[in-house]
Amino acid sequence: MSSWHEFIFMGKHGAYVWSSYLMSLVVLLGLFIGFRMMLKSLKRQVQAEASAPESQKQKARKLKVSQAD
Repeated sequence: MSSWHEFIFMGKHGAYVWSSYLMSLVVLLGLFIGFRMMLKSLKRQVQAEASAPESQKQKARKLKVSQAD
């Protein structure tokens, strides 16, 4: 039992260590969920554009690139 107690409290640094792990996990989960939502949104946009009639499709725009003098 003593070894678990020492592991959890880590010599009075347990609160800092475990809260750091928790915050890292929250940030990583937030990034994962955010990117999944963005990917689903982009997929829906691409599918909607692909299934739209030709008259409603937007033409590809050419980017104007200025050259340095």
